[in-house]
Amino acid sequence: MKEDSPVEIVFDEFNVDLMLNHQIENIRENVFQGRIVILKHVFTEQEMLQLKKGIIQWGTETPVFPHGESPSKYPSLNYHRIDDGSVPSVCPHIFHQYGFNTINELKTELSIPMLKIVNKLVKIQNDIAETNFEISLKELRLKVLHYPEGGAFLAKHKHPMEPQKIGLILSLSKIGKDFKTGAVAFNTPDGYVNTVAHHDIGDVLLFRYDLEHEVTPVNPDKKKIDWLKPTGKWSVVLELRDTHALSHQK
Repeated sequence: MKEDSPVEIVFDEFNVDLMLNHQIENIRENVFQGRIVILKHVFTEQEMLQLKKGIIQWGTETPVFPHGESPSKYPSLNYHRIDDGSVPSVCPHIFHQYGFNTINELKTELSIPMLKIVNKLVKIQNDIAETNFEISLKELRLKVLHYPEGGAFLAKHKHPMEPQKIGLILSLSKIGKDFKTGAVAFNTPDGYVNTVAHHDIGDVLLFRYDLEHEVTPVNPDKKKIDWLKPTGKWSVVLELRDTHALSHQK
């Protein structure tokens, strides 16, 4: 199988608000040609660790949503659900998902840093894809996915290209410390791209939304998943409500 590497774009001090038109156009061109683009150091490691710590704390204070029941029936609910693979899914997976539909209703020590990060992600989405989305009960929502050690994964799948156009994945995990194996991997026009050595904490990965992709098993050498252990791979994504259900396994 032919392999390729992602395009890494590094700014000395990454400032989304000050991205120049030619920089946006260069990123957009690469993404829409099917290349995987990683914007390095968009957020600091400290910001990511603070966000992850806040999410974990919130999870300990919030009852787990029942596995097998769809939270989409409750569009304003902030929830977390452990998907252990025991319930059949259109796209097989094992992960702990956190869905934040009404961020403003969270405690301020979590909502303030979360909104700062989310607003920057939405701006990247809209600048690169030339969309005009916002976080709301009708458009985008925030998802945080924890793939714990012991083989958590997400099977190969695709999304409809329109209307979101691009996918965006922020990493909350440190390569070599939180995980060693397991990463988002893509089938692209230029070959198979595994981002395990490239997508580090604070980096934002961008991809054309119709590319087939997966999350390969995270540290599968660990014999058993411990859902209370924070190690593993943590990803933050923006999900468009109307088209989420149209994603499908390959």
